Amino acid sequence: MTADPAARYRALLDTAHQAARRHTDHERRRMTELVGEVARTDKDIKAAAAAEEQVGKEINDWWRQVATAMAGLRWITAGPAPAADSTADPDALPEYLAEVEPATHTLTVALRRAAWPRKL
Repeated sequence: MTADPAARYRALLDTAHQAARRHTDHERRRMTELVGEVARTDKDIKAAAAAEEQVGKEINDWWRQVATAMAGLRWITAGPAPAADSTADPDALPEYLAEVEPATHTLTVALRRAAWPRKL
């Protein structure tokens, strides 16, 4: 260290400026990372919302198919359309859909047989 107070002050000031520049550079890098992360997350959210809408449409189409088959029968009514199950495991969606389609077909076939000789 030097005994000159002005030189010491300049050295401290230079150290403070370097620290401020490093901090600013760090904050800029972090901001860039966060903006990228937010953009990726937004894209994932939009994709999930589109997938949810598509699955809802498929389920409602199957429900309408069954409700249409029930329309001509006096002894059975379709009731309200199914609501989404918020407790369902999203990772099991393919298995759920694999169960719904054959069950819909089975019910439709059973309704056709029950309506015999009238065809649905």
